[in-house]
Amino acid sequence: MNGTAESLNARGLRLTDGERYDDAIAAFNEALALEPGNTGILYNRGEALRRAGRSAEAAADLEAVLAIEGEAPDLLLALGLIAYEADEFPSAVARYERALSIRPDFPEAWNDLGVVRFRSGDYPAAQACFEKAVALRPDYEEAWFNLADTYDELGMAAERRNAQARLRTLGAGGEGED
Repeated sequence: MNGTAESLNARGLRLTDGERYDDAIAAFNEALALEPGNTGILYNRGEALRRAGRSAEAAADLEAVLAIEGEAPDLLLALGLIAYEADEFPSAVARYERALSIRPDFPEAWNDLGVVRFRSGDYPAAQACFEKAVALRPDYEEAWFNLADTYDELGMAAERRNAQARLRTLGAGGEGED
């Protein structure tokens, strides 16, 4: 082993950002060997595992953090994302809604809940979620993009144009998928 748990964790984060997930996971494993049960490192390894497509292992790490620390909005959001990526929409919705019950002003959870609603075909509910996300964070490009697509599905052309214009002011293309 080379380094402290803190330095190995930092290395794992850099490797994750660089999309070198196997190397990142190895660094997190070394860090956890030094500090078993460190929830920050477990969380970070879970994210690297998720990005590497190893959802079951990622969920196990995040569930371990949940068991130790209890429900935190960011943790519930991460667990919701794993469920969403596995097309387990009811589980994803439950996680996002629980995160929002703890932190109602969580724009990322509103956006992700909107994505599930959109993919489920519930465009009015998706619209409400995306509108809440951009109200909470007016510079949230992803939510504006999703809102523009939702307006398109609902036949709300003027609203779609307005959302696309907002995207352009934020530096994004704002064109959406036609």
